[in-house]
Amino acid sequence: MSVALGLLSPMGFSQSVSPGAVDIGQGSARGGPATAQASAPSKPQHQATDLGAVVVTANKRSERLQDVPSAVSVIDNTRLERQNATSFADYASQVPGLNMISSGTGWTQLVIRGITSGSHQANATVGTYIDDTPFGSSTIYSAGSMLTPDIDPSDLQRVEVLNGPQGTLYGSNTLGGLVKFVTTPPDTTRASARVSVDSASVKGGGTGAGERAMANIPLIANQLAIRVNVYHRRDPGYITNITTGKKDINQADVSGARAQLLWTPSDKISLRFSALAQNLSSDGLANNGIDVDPSNLKPTYGLWNQARAAGTGMFKVKYRLSDLSGSFDLGWAKLISTTSFSTLRFNENVDLTDSYGPVLNPALGIENGGYSELQHIALNKTTQEFRLESPTDQTLEWRAGVFWTREHTVDDEDILGFNALTGAAVPTPTLGNVVVGPALFTEWAGYGDVTWHASDRFSVLVGARYSSDHTTYAESTVGLLTGTLNITGHSNDQPVTYLFNPSFKFSEDLMAYVRVASGFRPGGPNVGVPAGLGAPLTFDPDRLVNYEIGLKSILLDHKMSLDIDAFYIDWSKVQLTTTADGFSFLGNGGKAFSKGGEINWHYRPVRGLTLNANATYTDAALAQDTGSGTIYGHKGDPLPYVPKWNANVGADYDFPLGMGGWSGFVGGNFSYVGAREADFNSIAGPRVHLPSYNDIDLHIGANYENWTFEFYAKNLADRHGITSTWQETLSAMVTPYNAIYQTPRTVGFSASVDF
Repeated sequence: MSVALGLLSPMGFSQSVSPGAVDIGQGSARGGPATAQASAPSKPQHQATDLGAVVVTANKRSERLQDVPSAVSVIDNTRLERQNATSFADYASQVPGLNMISSGTGWTQLVIRGITSGSHQANATVGTYIDDTPFGSSTIYSAGSMLTPDIDPSDLQRVEVLNGPQGTLYGSNTLGGLVKFVTTPPDTTRASARVSVDSASVKGGGTGAGERAMANIPLIANQLAIRVNVYHRRDPGYITNITTGKKDINQADVSGARAQLLWTPSDKISLRFSALAQNLSSDGLANNGIDVDPSNLKPTYGLWNQARAAGTGMFKVKYRLSDLSGSFDLGWAKLISTTSFSTLRFNENVDLTDSYGPVLNPALGIENGGYSELQHIALNKTTQEFRLESPTDQTLEWRAGVFWTREHTVDDEDILGFNALTGAAVPTPTLGNVVVGPALFTEWAGYGDVTWHASDRFSVLVGARYSSDHTTYAESTVGLLTGTLNITGHSNDQPVTYLFNPSFKFSEDLMAYVRVASGFRPGGPNVGVPAGLGAPLTFDPDRLVNYEIGLKSILLDHKMSLDIDAFYIDWSKVQLTTTADGFSFLGNGGKAFSKGGEINWHYRPVRGLTLNANATYTDAALAQDTGSGTIYGHKGDPLPYVPKWNANVGADYDFPLGMGGWSGFVGGNFSYVGAREADFNSIAGPRVHLPSYNDIDLHIGANYENWTFEFYAKNLADRHGITSTWQETLSAMVTPYNAIYQTPRTVGFSASVDF
């Protein structure tokens, strides 16, 4: 703080955005849905002599990033496209406080500020939004903690990451924070299009390719426009299944499309309809990873080799989202409505031979018997939000809203028996069939906040949210492993979250703030467990409170920005997955804490050159024992997969090439992820320790008129960091374990043309 204050040049205070502000927000400065004219791919801003001002919608208003009294990070579309960022793994390290527990393409748990209970927690602690629409499930019945969106970077304006609980504005499942994908709206003023292709190759693996196309067409000048974006890519594989001899089993095909229609009949009304489709398909991703010895993490069959039963590994996800957003300026206030309907269809067939083979093969007299879990999840989700907000130029600025959601889920799981070498079915009794559903989750919520601008410098924001959650579900099981069971369950919760957020501006470009905020995850009925195992009928919501102080500054005549914060999080009734006699259920496991600090720095020392760096320290641990006989964790044990230190250093440079119409660019990032402990054990014993790893990404390219050409490399040093691991047998800490590694060195080329 002292350094920032010393470097700051004296400036007058103003609440308005500076004339040079770059509004990359979804809506206009008045906060409605998209009226920004930004459908063409944004050109790099690196030729500017200062950083410019970035406008974001983190607090559901368009406001300058510097004026948001909380820790918010932004990655814009130019940065995403230059890094060929197609997954969270490509840019998570560039966001202070953001980590991930990756199990492969499309299967990633996001962690902010260390708020996680492990790689297989049932429910997300980080919320995900696409514009103003929530993505995924709020319950434990639809893999809500692991399935994350795969938004093509060419359809994005930016990614916003909000650190700390966002329970007041965004509700449940935002204990750690929120990731918000802000898409590019249609442009009603001019037609444009873009086509791009790329190709990539993984060391020791296959070759992939991708194609993208975008078209923007004004239908009525300055009033009505449509924007369509389509893409397909093949992510190359690099893992060999030694049982079947098949190579590159983790190859994946990813495709999607998004169409948006924007209508602005007047400057007081704006309506936007959008439809999104995403498909992910692979024959081997359900078995992603390689076999390792948990005592030393050495590969059992050699690096990039696994042993999985034939016929397993299928992994398919289909996600559909339609939403309608409207903004109506009433003069004295603005009314905003967001309606959405989404569907998820998830199918996987994961190998369980190492778990059940040693028990079932002798019992059933089967030679080379293989076993797998075939799982189908079907989710339908509807949401509706109305929000009324005052103008921003008054002493008491207020906002009030109501939110409703309904989720209908069916989860059907079958344990299959077959020949592990050929995949052919073998005669067995019914081993296990579990049908969870229909599970019905509904939530009503009301929220509001008031900001008192006591002076041009001092403001206080207070807010609260009341939610009423209701869950009902039915479950039936039959089979040798599961027994016969028919049950129903229900639960009700009425959580309340709050926010207290004073801030003080020393000048237009230097602000200090204090933030006290709470968050929660819904409770619910437990998935059916036989009597006598001590499983509660329901599990409670878990809650946390975040205490934070921060400083946000713009220095050196707007050439440098420096954000610093420190936080302490008190987490209670932590939801933990408990295992007893081979059955898993949820319980509430006591208390945990997370404390640390984050720093985020950007600097443009000369025209064309931008430097950035960030670092995060996180100390996240149990505040009390979890209790023996279930999950073995003791007071002071670190939370799973949370490194003490994360850091990233990056640079981008744009320069003329001295030839008519040509210019060049070059850039890269170095990231570091510290050592971590893996999941808590279900029996007493040491946890798996994961060493630190680093990553180097580089890109270089050239622009000529409306063409762009680029070469890039990811994981240039070909490091082998482990991102997650878990047991494959029924006995914890017994070989083999499954480990997910960084993708090996990937090199690629892309070309695009704008019209």
